[in-house]
Amino acid sequence: MELLEYWNLQERPFEPTWDTRFFFQSRDHDEALSRLSFLVGEQTMLFGMMTGEIGCGKTLTRAVFTQRLEPRRFCVVTVENSSFTFTECLGLILEELDGNPADALQTKYGRVERLKKCATRVHAEQRHLVLIFDEAQEMTAAALNELKLLTNLNQPGKHYLTIILVGQPELRQLVGRLPAINQRISLRFHLNSLSLEDSGNYLRHRLKVAGHPTGELFPPDAVERAFQISLGTPRELNRIAKLSLEYAWVKEFDQVGLNAIEAVFRDLQRHQNLPKA
Repeated sequence: MELLEYWNLQERPFEPTWDTRFFFQSRDHDEALSRLSFLVGEQTMLFGMMTGEIGCGKTLTRAVFTQRLEPRRFCVVTVENSSFTFTECLGLILEELDGNPADALQTKYGRVERLKKCATRVHAEQRHLVLIFDEAQEMTAAALNELKLLTNLNQPGKHYLTIILVGQPELRQLVGRLPAINQRISLRFHLNSLSLEDSGNYLRHRLKVAGHPTGELFPPDAVERAFQISLGTPRELNRIAKLSLEYAWVKEFDQVGLNAIEAVFRDLQRHQNLPKA
């Protein structure tokens, strides 16, 4: 009997994908969505910043946030990889907005003017332009500092765009060294890892989305051990749960118990030199 049938699932629940169906809205994730929604709803706050540790769910939260924005009110452009120059980032944004590839010979200021025309058009449609830079900690200080040029698109009484920076904790230090950007950030939020309670709810949620009738495959002691090993980081929880689900299937256990979690953790320690937890 194959794994899905064995566990009464329709699909695999712990794969490393950006599938928003599997998004678990913990208290922190709910707060992040609320604050980001407030930021763009106000349309006067210029910059916002969301940070979080690796694997805490920043990108999925960002994807859910943009998915929930009403297209008739907002035009959203996301730069998935921000490790480009400011001019290159402008080119990616412009191509998304008007469908035309950026002219390689066009200057930085020429691209800013072109973006201003796009933003004016979006504003005329009674929509608000939202620019999101994911993995923003990878931006150079120079590129990040040049984002202030985009605030010039806003005119007195007319606010054309909001910029959101999403990145790992080091983004806060990077921004802190750039007063021209730091002083423009009106909203900041740090996304924390899951609590023990939320970790159990997270595992149940993903199992139910994957088709399990109750989501009850991990008993409390197994959830607690998975939480200790992963420190409540969703990406690590996924990895531990995925491997434990497979181990318990091979061993023909009726649940993914503590013994499965411990076996997987010992194996990971041997192969990846994980610290004791």
